[in-house]
Amino acid sequence: MIQTVIKQPAEVISQLVPFGAPVTQILAATPVARGMVAGAAALQADAVLVDGSVTVTLAGGTDGERYLVTVRATLATGEEREAEAEIVVIDAAWVMPDGGAPYLSIEDFVRRFGLPEIVRMTDADGSGRIDRDLLVAQLVDAQAIVEAHLAGRYALPLAEVPLPVKKAIADLARASLYPGGAPDGVADAARASMRMLEQIRDGRLTLPSAVPLAAAAIAADPVLFDAGERAYPDGLQDYRL
Repeated sequence: MIQTVIKQPAEVISQLVPFGAPVTQILAATPVARGMVAGAAALQADAVLVDGSVTVTLAGGTDGERYLVTVRATLATGEEREAEAEIVVIDAAWVMPDGGAPYLSIEDFVRRFGLPEIVRMTDADGSGRIDRDLLVAQLVDAQAIVEAHLAGRYALPLAEVPLPVKKAIADLARASLYPGGAPDGVADAARASMRMLEQIRDGRLTLPSAVPLAAAAIAADPVLFDAGERAYPDGLQDYRL
């Protein structure tokens, strides 16, 4: 099975390439562009061997292009074997319309549901590429729905995003990519996430890592006490009944 790696154009990342057995020598690491973007820049792939494992450092590439990186190596058994990784280069940065940070990255979304489905549901022109604008629009809408349900209970934006929140955004955005109606499994997941959000909104479920709205309000506007001065500076020493 070919592993899929998502990389931003300006990133330099390192990726472990599994061979299923210890490697003694790297013979070649060859990146080849799929030809989805005319004039796409070359992807650099430098492989190193550390303790029998192969790590490939990836740099460059063009937004929208996909590259197949093939690593050929000799195993400890003397057998020569190839391992492949598909590198998807995409500008994965996005923000909410108000400038807020995203709770779910494009990379996380693609990893959850697989590149083939995301391409199939966003590739309107048959180029074989993810339509980034369409995907970001669905992620924005999904996060807005989630935040609307959390707003009455928790301080927003969330400093730490719990897994249930990421799952809800992913499920809602995925279902919205099916304009003619999502298939049963996809629709069921979206409905389940909506029920969860309603339970959070109503206080029947809590998000332990999120800051409750009341606590945030107290922290932002603390109540201060002033001890003041003694009403009787000399005490009650001269007081007589």
